[in-house]
Amino acid sequence: MRDFIDIKRLFSTYDKCNHSNLYIVIKTVFLFIILSACARFLMGICYSLLPSEMTNIVATKAEALTIKEIKSFSLHAWISVIVIGPFMEEVAFRLWLSMKKTHVTIGLAFFLYYIQGFLLADYVQNRMIATITCALLSLFIAVIFFLIVDEDALENIKLKNTFYPILVLFGCIIFSLLHITNFNINSTVLFFGLVSCLPQLMGGISLSYLRINLGFFSCLLFHSFINLVSCCLTIL
Repeated sequence: MRDFIDIKRLFSTYDKCNHSNLYIVIKTVFLFIILSACARFLMGICYSLLPSEMTNIVATKAEALTIKEIKSFSLHAWISVIVIGPFMEEVAFRLWLSMKKTHVTIGLAFFLYYIQGFLLADYVQNRMIATITCALLSLFIAVIFFLIVDEDALENIKLKNTFYPILVLFGCIIFSLLHITNFNINSTVLFFGLVSCLPQLMGGISLSYLRINLGFFSCLLFHSFINLVSCCLTIL
C-alpha cells in the first residue's frame, strides 16, 4: 500500500517502466476513488465542526448558471464542461509535467491566461477586450520564457527524484485552490472553502499520475470522463 501512494514513485515513470498500461489505468481509477472518498470524509468532519449556516458555501452565479444549463441539457454547457474545461485545465496544469520546453511554454501560456481571466473578470466589462488582453500578455510572457530557458535545465528537474514530485504536488495544490472561485465565500467561511477544494486536489493527484505514465491525451480523456459522470449525476 505504501508503494501504491508513495509520492516519489507516484510522480515518476516507475509504473510506466515496470507495469502494463492496463495496470496504470486501473491504479488511476482506484487512486481517484480512494482519494476522493477520503476528501469527502474530511469535508464531512470539517463541516460538522460548526453550525450549518457557517458552512453554507453557495455556488457563484456563473457556477449556478452552469449547473442550471447542465440540467436543461444545454449543448454549450455540456461541451464546455466535458470538452473545453478539461482541455484548458489539462494544458494549463499538466501538459508541463513532461518538462519538455515546448510543453512547459504552452502550459505556461494557458496557465497565465487562466489566472488573468479570474483577476480581470470583475474589472473588465467588455469580455472580448479582456480575452484579447489576457491572450496577448500570456503569449508574450510565454515567448520570453521559451527564449531564455534552457531545455536541458528543465529535463534535469524531472531527473531529480526529490524536487520533481514536490513540484508536481505543488501544481496539484494550485489547481485545486483555483476552484475556490466556484463558491461565494468570505473570511468567515474561508477555511471551509479551502476544504471544499480537497476533491480537486485528490483528482489532480490522480490525473498527474496518469499524465506522467500514460501521456497527456490519456489524462485529458480521463478528466473529460470524470466531468461527464458529474454532469450525469447532476441531472438525476
